[in-house]
Amino acid sequence: MIIYLSGITPDTDLKEIDRLKSHIMELGYTIFNPEDKSFNQLSWAENLQNRLGFLSSSNAIYMLPNWRDSIMARIELTAAMSDKIPACFSLEDINKLITTLDG
Repeated sequence: MIIYLSGITPDTDLKEIDRLKSHIMELGYTIFNPEDKSFNQLSWAENLQNRLGFLSSSNAIYMLPNWRDSIMARIELTAAMSDKIPACFSLEDINKLITTLDG
């Protein structure tokens, strides 16, 4: 299972992201962080197109606490909802989703 990470803002606690990655990897799943990719050289529209491509191949989207402060994150959540990709807002949500998908 691939979980797409959304909502990184300048205020995002990087330790939180590391903790989240560790938790998901311990469960045997993959987290995709678009911020780890080199989209900086792309235009905003190309960046969005690439992100939505990665999102569409993910099994879930995880929204970080400050996601509302990111226009990109709001677009990603809307796209996920349109594609019926489950959204998670906490580690508890991820655990429930994984249990549901494994069952």
